Amino acid sequence: VTSLLKERDGAGVERVRGAMVRDNESGEEWAVRARGVVNATGPFADAVLQMDEPGMAEIVAPSSGVHLVLPSYFSPKNMGMLDPATTDGRVVFFLPWEGGVVAGTTDTQCSVEADPKPSEKEIEWILAEIRRFLSPDVKIRRGDVLAAWSGIRPLVRDPRAANTKDLVRNHMIHVSDSGLLTIAGGKWTTYREMAKETVDRAVAEFGLRPLRDCQTEHVRLIGSHAWSDTMFIKLVQNFGVDLEVARHLAHNYGDRAWAVCALADRTAQLQALGRRIHPLYPFLDAEVRYAVQYEYALSAVDVIARRLRLAFLDAQAAREALPRVIDIMADELRWPA
Repeated sequence: VTSLLKERDGAGVERVRGAMVRDNESGEEWAVRARGVVNATGPFADAVLQMDEPGMAEIVAPSSGVHLVLPSYFSPKNMGMLDPATTDGRVVFFLPWEGGVVAGTTDTQCSVEADPKPSEKEIEWILAEIRRFLSPDVKIRRGDVLAAWSGIRPLVRDPRAANTKDLVRNHMIHVSDSGLLTIAGGKWTTYREMAKETVDRAVAEFGLRPLRDCQTEHVRLIGSHAWSDTMFIKLVQNFGVDLEVARHLAHNYGDRAWAVCALADRTAQLQALGRRIHPLYPFLDAEVRYAVQYEYALSAVDVIARRLRLAFLDAQAAREALPRVIDIMADELRWPA
């Protein structure tokens, strides 16, 4: 979004009626007009709010949360730990995840950026906290960290509250004088509630006439419709993939795993169906093709980090897998040699 489009309504009041947007791949820009605009941009909410009201005080208080991935032997397979009483009061957790152990997290004030990175200080803090829970004969070192990443929590202040310094711990909906509807804050675990409240508010603010009430309680997640906890067995029987790969596909794709496997079958690559992009992890060549054809992946980072998540599990393995990923994407997207 590069700017907001405004028009005056029948009463002469200026209202937000769309946005100018830019395609970052091609550089093309165009106008999108609408009856109303919802600003659901997470930590970037202030940038859009200030397109509407340039002098508006910032409402987002961004906080950095760093996570580490360690080898699986540091934690029991089916048991995790959370400690709310760390040395400085922050919460630390230690959980089995995707064949490894994920540990976190920090809660540090930060600036908003598109690609946040963890600092060595934050990584060392997490390692120091974890050491308190391990047996004395188990040494955890910086070199044991397979991957580290940082995310931004968009904690928010209510601009209409008496004390605008107080943070809203849950989500907040704000409608500006020109009708820009902003949803900010919240958590991954409450995304459906946030969406319902936002759409209900948009219906009221923009004079919309929905055909029925919110259906989110009855909408299943993509991949869940034909999934079962024994589905991985059918993948082994039908496609001959090994057990670890079958469990991975069923767990991460649900019933879309059939499409991943069928894609390799359809391109006469049944042998490649069992070929991993890295020998230590159950990610297949076919998943790269699926990411390009069905999940809009356009770059190697899209695939290795945002679709397969190998970069979040093991940075070195991701680097080693990159040449194969690039070769497959070049074939799919017709990249020049």
